[in-house]
Amino acid sequence: MKSSRQNGLVSKASGPRTEQGKQRASQNATKHGIFSKVIVLKNESRTEYGRLVARLWESLQPEGALEELLVEKIATITWRKRRLLLAESAEIRKNMEFVEWDQRDRDQKEAEQIGSVPTDETNHGLIREIYNPDVLECCLQHLAELRQKIEEVGFDSQQDVFALAKVYGDRDEKRLYEDLYDSYETWLETSECSREERECDGLASPAQCRKNFLQEINEEIRRLKRDQEARTSIQTTRTELETVCRNVPDGPGFDRLLRYEASLERSFDRTLSQLERLQRMRLGQPVLPKLEVLHSVP
Repeated sequence: MKSSRQNGLVSKASGPRTEQGKQRASQNATKHGIFSKVIVLKNESRTEYGRLVARLWESLQPEGALEELLVEKIATITWRKRRLLLAESAEIRKNMEFVEWDQRDRDQKEAEQIGSVPTDETNHGLIREIYNPDVLECCLQHLAELRQKIEEVGFDSQQDVFALAKVYGDRDEKRLYEDLYDSYETWLETSECSREERECDGLASPAQCRKNFLQEINEEIRRLKRDQEARTSIQTTRTELETVCRNVPDGPGFDRLLRYEASLERSFDRTLSQLERLQRMRLGQPVLPKLEVLHSVP
C-alpha cells in the first residue's frame, strides 16, 4: 500500500488528538509568539491572541523556524483583520447610535436662534417655526401659561398681547389667516363694551367672553398637540430610515478601512502561499509555479 506522499498527495494534518498533545501545541504557540508583544495593543487580550496562534499552529503544523514564522505572520494578519472588523463595527455604531442625538442637538440650537429675534426686526411669531419640536413645545407652554393667567385674573391686554405676539407675531395686514390673536382682540373688545351696547346688540358678558376665549385656547392647544404627535411620528420614521441607511458606513473613514482590508487580504494570501510552498518542498512534493498578481494603478 502506497503512502500518501508516494501518491503525491498531501494529507491534511489532524493535529494533536490527546489532551497532552493539545497542551504541548498551545505551549509551542505561546513560546514562539515573537510578534505578540508588538501586535497586541494594551486594550486587547494577549490570551486571546495566544489562543489564535495555538489554533493556527495546530491546524497548519509548521516545522522549522521559517514555517513557524510564517504561521505566526498569518496569526498577526488574522488579528489585524479582527481589529479591522471591530473598527468597522465602531464606525457603523458611531453613525447609527447618534442620529437621534445629533438631530435633537440641531433642533435645540435652531430653536435658540429662532427665539432670539432682534428688536429691530419684525416678529413673525414662533408659530411659523413649529416644524422644530422645541419651538412647538415652547408655543404650547406660552398658551398654557396664558390660559392659566386668564382663568385666574381675567383679561389683561398688556400682558396677554405680549404672550400672544410671542406665539403669533406682530399684527400686520399681510397675514393670510386669522389666528388666536385675532380671536383674543375680538373677545377683549366685546368684554369692554358697555351694558347698553351688550343689551342692544345681544353681546356676551365679560365672563362669557373670557369663557369663550378659554375654549378657543383649549382648542388651539389640542390642535398643536395633534400636530406635535404627527410631526413626532414623521421624525421617528425619518430617524429610523436614516439609521438603516447608515448601517453601511460611508466617507473617507470607511474608504481607509476598505483599503486596509484589501492590503490584509493580499498579505494573507501571499503568506499562506509561501507556507504551502515550503511545506510541499519539505514533503518532497511538486511545487506549483508562483502566481504573480499585478495590480495596475489607475
